[in-house]
Amino acid sequence: DLSAHSGEFQRNGYILLKDVISDEFMAYLKDFHRRSLNGTVAEHGKWRIGGKKHQFVFDFSSDAVIEEFRAGIAVLTGMRPEKIAISERHLKQYEADAPDYPAPHKDRGASKISVGLPVHLGPGTSVCVMPGLDRTPNPGERAIYMTEQDNPNLANIYQSKDALLLNEELGDMIVFLGSTIFHERVRPRGTAVLYIKINDENLDP
Repeated sequence: DLSAHSGEFQRNGYILLKDVISDEFMAYLKDFHRRSLNGTVAEHGKWRIGGKKHQFVFDFSSDAVIEEFRAGIAVLTGMRPEKIAISERHLKQYEADAPDYPAPHKDRGASKISVGLPVHLGPGTSVCVMPGLDRTPNPGERAIYMTEQDNPNLANIYQSKDALLLNEELGDMIVFLGSTIFHERVRPRGTAVLYIKINDENLDP
C-alpha cells in the first residue's frame, strides 16, 4: 500500500521504497534483462546514448500488472490513474566504459516522474539526486545537463552537500521528479535498471 509513503514523496520530490518488488516480478525483470543481453530483445536505437548505455523497450507481462503499477503509482504521486501516460519504458544497460561521474541532468518534460527498478547493480553504483538545487521543471523535449556555467563547482558536485546517494538494492523502487530534480547514476558500469517515465498531461504517450 503505497499510500503510506505519499506524504514523504510529496514533501521531498523523491523516495526510495525498500523491498517492494515481488519475487515473481523480479524474476520477470531478470529474464527480460537476460534476453536483452543475448539479443532476443531488440535495442531501441533511437534512444541509445553512445559511450554510456544501451536501452531496450520494456513490455509488461500482462494488462493486470500494468493496472497494478498504474494504481500504485497514482496513490504514491497523487496523479489520477486514468491520466497517467507512460512516455518511456526502457531497460537501461550501462556500458563497461560508462563514466563514473557524468554531469547531472533533468529529464525531458514528458518524463515528469521517473520510476526506477534495479535489475542488476554494478559495484558501488547508486542513483544520486540533488533536490536542494534548482527545481525549475524542464518543459523541453530533451534532457538538460548541468554545466560549469550553471555550477562552477561541477567537477566536485558529487562530493558536495547537494548530492544525495540513495544506495538502492535489488527489490527496491526509486521514484523522483525526473524533469525537476537534477540527478544521475554514479559508477554505473554494468548496471541494468528498468526506468518507467510518466506524466499526467498525455505527453508523448
